[in-house]
This record gives sequence, structure tokens and C-alpha cells, in this order.
Amino acid sequence: MIKSVSLQTTNIDDMEQAVSDLASQLREKLSLLRNSVGIVQCDPEFVEAGIMPLLHDALGIDMVGGTTVSVATNDIIGNHIFSLMVLTSDDVEFYTGHTNGVLEDCDAAIERAMCPGLDAAKLPLGLALIFPTVADSERMPGDCYVEATMRVCGDVPVFGTLSVDDTLQDFDRSMSVHNSEAFARETTFVLMFGDVKPKFFVATVPRYDDATFSNVVITKSDDNIVQEINNMTTVKFFESVGMADDGALKPGVRLLAYTVTHSGKDGVSRSFVRALSDVDENGHGLFRGKVPVGSTLTVESPGADDILDATIRVMQQIAQVDDAQAVLIYSCIVRQLLVGADTLKELAHVKDTLQSNVPFVASYSGGEIGPIGCGCDRGRCDKSINAFHNYSLIACVL
Repeated sequence: MIKSVSLQTTNIDDMEQAVSDLASQLREKLSLLRNSVGIVQCDPEFVEAGIMPLLHDALGIDMVGGTTVSVATNDIIGNHIFSLMVLTSDDVEFYTGHTNGVLEDCDAAIERAMCPGLDAAKLPLGLALIFPTVADSERMPGDCYVEATMRVCGDVPVFGTLSVDDTLQDFDRSMSVHNSEAFARETTFVLMFGDVKPKFFVATVPRYDDATFSNVVITKSDDNIVQEINNMTTVKFFESVGMADDGALKPGVRLLAYTVTHSGKDGVSRSFVRALSDVDENGHGLFRGKVPVGSTLTVESPGADDILDATIRVMQQIAQVDDAQAVLIYSCIVRQLLVGADTLKELAHVKDTLQSNVPFVASYSGGEIGPIGCGCDRGRCDKSINAFHNYSLIACVL
């Protein structure tokens, strides 16, 4: 069994006091059992100010995670927050680590980092939590992290988030963290061994009858680079539907939701949402995740109410889980941009819906990693496959 607590501090000016605040909260709220780990989500300024070495030394537990723009916990909602979800157990074991050279060879880097933990484990692996950064996402689509983890870990759930920051377009302050270290272009992770039975939930975007366009076919692509749609160069197709002009995307096109529907090797059709980052000099579309040849593409423009309604529905499902010990929630940063002037409104719905006695941390993401259901990409996932998402809110209930 896992026990947990969510901790937080807003003291961004004094790292020693911030660490003291977190350590005091931990002592007051939770007695650590034999095995413990901490999941970090925080504003980049905390990492830049050197909180990780101080906190690792003070708490004496392994920690992984990364940067974000806004956070909600049981006690707070806001920006410029350092949050820490501490998980502790006598019968679940945790192995943490980080990659070295993941952008050069994702498969090899993740294998080198994870295999020592897998080789030493005496309990079955139940869950892999991974925390890549959003840097170079055009060169390394988020699916690569999922696929590499599964090649090493086998058919186990993979859940996590790509770290972000408030620079939005470049995300050049985004970092992943592991114990006392921070990385701009590596993946950190925790493998959870033992009696781990996570439950997963996904909220994407609604489907509209009046979509910008629907069910067009991807006729040529290379991973996340879409070269042709309906046998037309991608930018030419976008021009034909009024989304581009003279080879350049029109304003707002990058904020649209691109729903990809594709039949997997098992013959089951699944849908997932992709974000478009740009078109290149060849007129090819650069997406943040893979878009397979033969899949269909539907483009929609959800509003704030659509996003919040989907969040509320999924949060109500999560609130009905009667044995929840901890909840991790990651929502696409584009959802925050589209909810309007009150950028914390979605997190407020999360906090208001969950029971106050269930520790949780919710934050924003540059790409969401989590299982999707068999033939369904909405709501709770029981029979599921691991996937990389954009535009979505995902949750893991432990």
C-alpha cells in the first residue's frame, strides 16, 4: 500500500527557508515508511536558484520530476510554486534515475538508465513515471519516450509529462530534475515495483460537426513530420482550407486541436490529439507527436467552456474512486492558454472536485504521457495502451 502527501512552498527568494518549509510539512503530515520517493513539479526559478541539492540533502529521499507554469495541490493554487508529492510504502519499491544522451539515441539512453533497476528488482514492475523535457520536441516527438520505455519495461503502464516553462514557444527554461541535478535535455523517471494498481483517466477535446475540416487522410509522413495530406503538400492543403497563406501558417493555427485517428496493429481504431508547431521550408507540417501514414485528421477549435466541461466530467469520475491514495494530474499548457483571462480556472475545478483527504498535485504540461482506453480516448481507461497526447488532461490515481 502507498501513502502520500502533497507539499508546497511559494518562498522563491530564500531556498534554505523554502526547504525548511517543505521539510516541516513532511514531518507534520506523513511518517515515512521503508521506501519513499518525491515527485516534483515547480516553477523553473526554484531549480535555477538551487533548491534541488538542498532539498535532497534535507529530506534524504530520491526525487524526480520537472518544471511547469502553474500548480494546484490540496492547499494552494497558483504560479511560482514548488510542489512535491511524496509517496511512501513498505511493500512498493521505487527506482529513480535519469538518461544520458537521450536526444542522440533515445532507446539506448533509456535502456542504460532503467536496466540496472529492472535487473535488481525482486518485485514485478507495476508503473513507470517518466519526465522528459519539451526541448527539441520537433526532433524528438513525445512518442519516442513512450516507445523506448516500453521496449525496456515491457507491457506496463507509462505515465508522465514533458516539462515546460512560461517562455511558451521555445520552452528554453524547461528542465527535468533528479535528486540534486537538473537537465535541459534528459529524461528522469521512477520505476514502481510491487502491488501497484494505478487507474488512468483522460480528457481530450470534444468532437464537432462543424470542424474546420474532418477525416482528411495523411498520405505521407515521417514520424511527426507530415509531408502530405490528401496527396497535397501539407502547407498547400492548409492554404486550400484557409489555414495558411503564402507558405506560412495564419495566426491561431498553432492553437487548434488536431485529432488523429489510426488503427493499430490490433486493428482497433484509436484517436489522440496532436499539436502543430510549424511548417518547415519544404512545406511539411511539424507536429509534437507522431502522425502515422493512413491515419485521418480532424481539426477543431475548442473554446474555454468545452475544455472546462471535459475537465469537470473527468474529475467527477476520479472523485468516485473510493480507494485513492494519491492523484497526479497533468494538463496541456494549451488548455491553460485557451480558458481565458482566469488562467487558473481549470486547476480550481480540479481542486474543488477532489476530496480534501486525497493528496494530489496538478500542473501544466508540454505533452502528456498516459494510457488511452481500448477504442476510446475519453474517460477512465481500464484496458489500455500507452500513448503520447497533446491538448489533453491526464490523471493517474494510485
